[in-house]
Amino acid sequence: MEDKMKEMLQKLKETAVVVGDKTEDAVKQIGKKTGETVELAKLNMKIFDLKTEIGIEHREIGKLMYAIHVGKEVEEKAVDERLKSIDSKLAEIAQYQERIAELKKAVVCPSCGEVCSKSDSFCKKCGSELNK
Repeated sequence: MEDKMKEMLQKLKETAVVVGDKTEDAVKQIGKKTGETVELAKLNMKIFDLKTEIGIEHREIGKLMYAIHVGKEVEEKAVDERLKSIDSKLAEIAQYQERIAELKKAVVCPSCGEVCSKSDSFCKKCGSELNK
């Protein structure tokens, strides 16, 4: 009887070790996914902020264009600076979208920047063919 009890306790111990190992692996995976989710949220927030800033730049360019239309003098440099600012922000957005695609294991549409699934052949937003 004592041998059977020892054998049963040994099996119980081995099972507990296996369960502990699997639990540890699960916790690590949850931590990794949580980190990725937080990073995705931060990236999306940065993209939102940049798009807001681009909207402001567009509005300011519109004001400058209207000033030209009504005959006011506007320095060409003022328009160029705003255009360069937009270009810079768009490049930054593209970098963030690439990182999002990496995290999601997806691809970015070369035409519109939409993040699409790797299984997609065409962009779900604009219909362009995706480079894989």
